[in-house]
Amino acid sequence: MTNIDFTADDVRKSLFRFSVPMMLFSILDYIGMFIALGWLLTLTDLQQLPATFRIAVASVSLLEALFSGLLSAIYVYANQAFGKKDFPLSNYLLNFGFGVTVLIALVIAVTGRFCTQYLISAFGVDPLVKQQVLSYLNVYWFGYLFVIVHLYVGLLARMAGAVWVIRRFKIVTFGTSVLLCPTFIHFGAQLGVEPLQAAAAALIAARVAGLLVLRHDMVQRKVFPFRLGIDFVPRKLFTRWAELVKLGGAETLNSFSLSLSFYLLYLLFSFYEPGTLEAVTVTQYVTGFFQTVLMGAIGTIIPFTAQNAGGRKLANIGTGVRWMASRTFILAALPMIPFILLAPYFIHFFVSDPDIAARAISYVRITSIPWAVLMASFPFLFAIIGLGDTRGTLLLTIWSMYLCNLVPVIVIRMAFGGSLTLAAYAESVSHVAIFVGFYLYYLRKEKQLAREWNAEQAAELKAQGTDGKLAASGAL
Repeated sequence: MTNIDFTADDVRKSLFRFSVPMMLFSILDYIGMFIALGWLLTLTDLQQLPATFRIAVASVSLLEALFSGLLSAIYVYANQAFGKKDFPLSNYLLNFGFGVTVLIALVIAVTGRFCTQYLISAFGVDPLVKQQVLSYLNVYWFGYLFVIVHLYVGLLARMAGAVWVIRRFKIVTFGTSVLLCPTFIHFGAQLGVEPLQAAAAALIAARVAGLLVLRHDMVQRKVFPFRLGIDFVPRKLFTRWAELVKLGGAETLNSFSLSLSFYLLYLLFSFYEPGTLEAVTVTQYVTGFFQTVLMGAIGTIIPFTAQNAGGRKLANIGTGVRWMASRTFILAALPMIPFILLAPYFIHFFVSDPDIAARAISYVRITSIPWAVLMASFPFLFAIIGLGDTRGTLLLTIWSMYLCNLVPVIVIRMAFGGSLTLAAYAESVSHVAIFVGFYLYYLRKEKQLAREWNAEQAAELKAQGTDGKLAASGAL
């Protein structure tokens, strides 16, 4: 199977051929998040494991959000060079990205190793849970380099449109994790290794197995028209370092704001009437799965936009982004219909009080379709990121994470009280407002690029005409 060319003019076909497998692979990723939890619940008598993993993930995500923005910016500019067919520059940026990945991994691992106990001290949970988090992360940090390199090379395979390579990479990582986790837990118990430490070691070993397979396949199939390596030195081959650093800062703020805004949102909902947090949690159990699956496809918009921007193919970008947004809305809205209809039959598994359950059902019915509108906004955001628009990324982060997510919830709570139904309307208004803001900014950016790129093309044609006249006069 050949790589999918994101700059090909048959945009819909390219995106469809790549997006469908990515959604299927995302299901593996989603299930993979629960492999260790499932085996530990089955093979051990450890208590409060869901809370343990929730806190561990939150701690790791916070540190990653603080340090990963620069890597995201490098990835965007490498894609732009790749789309422009400037392979020497793309090769250098990818190699430099490897160097940055290693440095980031070391910084996060060392910081996490010595600061985890302080990060989890703020959580109001049982000391046993905190001890279990430390037990898991103490091993996790030692192998964190393999975790983040696994993530980075997966992005490179996505950048190249190498579906077959990604498929083997995902399946091997998932299958190895399923097999090694119970094996490590069983034999670790005989050697005196704690089950959570054995689970962390199994996760790292699965990442190593995936990396070995991916490295073999990328070399054998010549995924890139150049050899990948590692580089730690900022070189003059790339001349836009200031822009890259600014975009990295914007991406860092975006990642950190995502975690912070959700924390503040849950904090605000805790001041609404009883049952509000339960309703939000039940809804996100369902929407979280579909969001993970859809993001597997939507994330393609970043390399797609960056590569077409490098080739100055604005028509491709416009067609692809709109196609992805419309399909995302349809695929997000369709499963919400049975969710709304079936909510009364399963809500009691999460909420025992009949009155609270009734209000939770109302919450589900009010917010489900607006959530599909929210999902349709992400292609426009990712297009702005792929274009390397630092200002736009910052503005849309502030708009979505703070103004839209938090302000309606605060205003309604202060003005009308803590009604769960009003909380649902506040969240629905937030989702729609985010879509409107993202869409309008994208339209503005699209018109701006049309003017700039048309001017560049006119200048190039004029220069070529002048050179041709000079050559002709020289011949005479």
